Amino acid sequence: MLRCCAGAVVGCALFLTVVTGCTRSDRVDLHAVRVMVLSTAEGDAVTLDTLLGRRATLFFILAPDCPLCLNYAPYLASFPDTVGDVRAVGIFPSRFMDRDSVRLFAKAHGIHMPLVMDPDCKFAGLLGARVTPEVFLMDNDGELVYHGAIDNWASRPGRKRVSATAHYLTDALSSFAENRPPPRREVKAVGCFIEYP
Repeated sequence: MLRCCAGAVVGCALFLTVVTGCTRSDRVDLHAVRVMVLSTAEGDAVTLDTLLGRRATLFFILAPDCPLCLNYAPYLASFPDTVGDVRAVGIFPSRFMDRDSVRLFAKAHGIHMPLVMDPDCKFAGLLGARVTPEVFLMDNDGELVYHGAIDNWASRPGRKRVSATAHYLTDALSSFAENRPPPRREVKAVGCFIEYP
């Protein structure tokens, strides 16, 4: 009897560990974000603290060679680096990306937001990023207000609609501006997988 109960307890504990360990947190370690030192695409050292918006920061996880990022380049170019109290920042997570390719990507498409290199994928890992492009709207308390897909234009790798019919990021930003929770806090992003070291 005792052996059976012990097995059930261990089984439940293992199940809870796996379930909670495999889910993404809705909160980011804000201290780790504030003190993290990375470099810009221009080569300047920067702490992420200096890039945070007044109320929130929108992190675009990008790769200049990802076809879907290239497809979203006009959207990124039309996106101001600050929307109200929210600042947009491009994060490029890969040790295989060089600054020149990021600068050329930004220049070719007219992207003006701050661009930050994340060669060890430490910041991308802190957010729980899986693919590019993927967005993370984080408030100044470290809460992820929204994360995932920009919209539903890409339905799965290699498949796109003619045009998006759901605009998840726009909805999240509008809700945030009105101090309301977004209609959806997370939508799985489709794109190029991040190669973690």
